[in-house]
Amino acid sequence: MIEINSVDLQQKINNGEQVIVEFWAEWCGPCRMMKPTFEKVARENTSNVQMYTMNTELNREIAMSLGIRSIPTVKVFNGGQVVDTKVGVLSEQHINNLVKDLING
Repeated sequence: MIEINSVDLQQKINNGEQVIVEFWAEWCGPCRMMKPTFEKVARENTSNVQMYTMNTELNREIAMSLGIRSIPTVKVFNGGQVVDTKVGVLSEQHINNLVKDLING
């Protein structure tokens, strides 16, 4: 699993890449519950969809600019824009569906 920083994420968004990011923090209990599930889906993902985690404590500015108010939050980017946002703990199936929806447009 790759932890992404704000500079790299902004570059991927600007390039219009298909990216799914889980925003989390160490102190967040629900984030710690979901992170292994998100990482499992990311490991099993063989598509062109890129999946990353981002620690909001280390990347406060981009988290604020993206309107992250509570965590965990998953944001889906395509074509330089946010195309989906999910707040709260997501199941493995839900995360897989986000990937499939992004692939299928």
